[in-house]
Amino acid sequence: MTMTRFVGGAACLLMGGLTLGVMAQANETPITVTTHPIELETDSCMESGNWTTQAMRDCASEAQSAWNDEIERLASVLERVLGGEAVEALEQAQAAWRTSRDADFELIGAYHAELYRAELGGGTLGPLSEQLHRNAVLRDRALQLQRYLDALEELNPPEEVAE
Repeated sequence: MTMTRFVGGAACLLMGGLTLGVMAQANETPITVTTHPIELETDSCMESGNWTTQAMRDCASEAQSAWNDEIERLASVLERVLGGEAVEALEQAQAAWRTSRDADFELIGAYHAELYRAELGGGTLGPLSEQLHRNAVLRDRALQLQRYLDALEELNPPEEVAE
């Protein structure tokens, strides 16, 4: 029974976005869903591991590394295309974000510790849920940085190459 409650709770947590999407559709608000290549790779990895808990944990751990790399890549690209004050602001924002990320990771750990104490998060799915929550923090930052780059590209579209 304990595992059933956790799985149900995890499903609610992991499907929260889906619920919002359904609610928005009921209100006729259009929603654009974009899947990042890291998410596609993670899903493929989990599928190739036959969705076993250990395979999913390994895939989620690899995704964390990929998200970290993506954040660094995007910040580096932004540094190259931004001017003086904006670069300084980006550096300060990245430092502040890292502090916030670390605090979020502590909250995620404490949250899951509470679930374990309440016997809602024991077993093999607890660590997976914790990892997926950490990955969501990283994903959000990567997507935010990508939006900055996309906006700059809209302002200054790349020159078309004559063939």
